[in-house]
Amino acid sequence: MPDLDGGHYFFTGLVPICHIGIVQHEAMKSSPIHMVREALETLPTALQSHAAEKTGIQSPFARSLRTHFVRFVVLDQPFYNGRDHADALVSAISGTDLLKAGPIDALACPYVLVMIDFDPVDPGGKGEPRAYFEELWRLMAEELTAVFRYAYGFSKVQDAASFADMMLDCQVETTMPFNDYWVGAPQLPSLSTALLAAVPIVAVVAAAAIAVLAHQPWWAGVLQGIALLVVALFIDYWLVMHQGGKSFPAAPNSTLRDVLKALYLQQALTRFAADRQGGDPATLGAAFRAFLARHRPNDGDGPTQQPGVIRSSFPEGTA
Repeated sequence: MPDLDGGHYFFTGLVPICHIGIVQHEAMKSSPIHMVREALETLPTALQSHAAEKTGIQSPFARSLRTHFVRFVVLDQPFYNGRDHADALVSAISGTDLLKAGPIDALACPYVLVMIDFDPVDPGGKGEPRAYFEELWRLMAEELTAVFRYAYGFSKVQDAASFADMMLDCQVETTMPFNDYWVGAPQLPSLSTALLAAVPIVAVVAAAAIAVLAHQPWWAGVLQGIALLVVALFIDYWLVMHQGGKSFPAAPNSTLRDVLKALYLQQALTRFAADRQGGDPATLGAAFRAFLARHRPNDGDGPTQQPGVIRSSFPEGTA
C-alpha cells in the first residue's frame, strides 16, 4: 500500500537515537534514550477522555488542523519470537543442537517509531510529507526538540526545512495504513475483461500475420506466436498491478475539518431535537431555520468542534 491512501498521508518513520554517553539534564545525569522516554511521557495527550479533560493541558498536535492520529513508540530491541521452526527429522539428522541459541536480530541503537495520519494540502500528495513537517515545526518546535534532540542528525536542525529533511531521511514505506472514514462501498475503477483478453488475442493474430506475410515455416510462426503471447501476458500483468497499485480514493468529507464539523453538528442537532420534544409543531420550521443559520452546516470555518477534544462547547440556549 502507498503512503498516500484514502485521501490521507500515512507517514511512518524510524528515527535513530544516540545511545552513547551520559547527558546532563538540570541536576541529574541520564542516558539519551531515557531523556527521550521522559519527553514522551510528559508530552500531553489530547483531551479525549474524562481524565484528560480534568488536566486541561492540550496536546501540541491539536494545534494542527491537518493531524488525525499520531503515535510515538520507543524501539529498544526487536522482540524475540523463539527459534525458527524447522523439521524435527531434518534437525535430528543434521545434528542440530537445540540447546544452543540461534542468531538473534539486534538493533545497533534505539529508535523512535513515528506514525502520523494527516491531510495533505494537495489531494494528490504533492509536496508531502515535507510541507506537513515544516508546518508542524512552526506549530510545536519546542515539543519536537524535546523528543528528538538526541536523534542522529538533529544537530543539523535549525529551522522547519532542516527538521523536515531529518524526518524524510528516516521515512519508511507505510504498508498498512489505518483509514476508517469510508461508510459505504466506493466506486472503484476496474479494468475491462475485454481489454485484458484482447492483448493476447492481438499478439497471436499478429504472429500469424507476420508468419504468412514473411513466408515463414510453420514452426517459426509457432515460436513467434508463443513469444508474443508471453509478452502479451506480461503486459496484462503490468496493467493489473498498475491499476491495483493506485491509491484508494478519498472518502467524501473526510478531512479533519470535515470530521470536526460533523461531530459538532451531531451534538448540536441532538440538543436541538431533545429540547423540542413535545413542542409546538407550528414553530418547528422556524426553529430549524434558525438552527441552520446559527450553526452553518456548510461552513467548515464556522461554528465547529475544536481539535483534540471529545465534545463541543455550547452556550446555554443555543440548541
